[in-house]
Amino acid sequence: MVNSNLRRIIKRLEAMVVDGAGPLQVRTFERYGIAVCDVLFNQESGEFVVKRIEPGDVMVFDQLDLAAIEVYDCLEEFRQRF
Repeated sequence: MVNSNLRRIIKRLEAMVVDGAGPLQVRTFERYGIAVCDVLFNQESGEFVVKRIEPGDVMVFDQLDLAAIEVYDCLEEFRQRF
């Protein structure tokens, strides 16, 4: 089976959902060791907040799949610049 970038993003987001360490889970997604976006998961509301480092956009999603697609887009846009 081919290892998919989107599958890896989804697994990280799923880990945020099941992690019961606190009401907010935060993950940073990087490309080439540079932070591209942060994802916050609110356990209480079930919402994902994707914050792009550049240009600083913030998007809120109530579905894991939509958040994963946004993270994928962030990483791909960054990769294409280099």
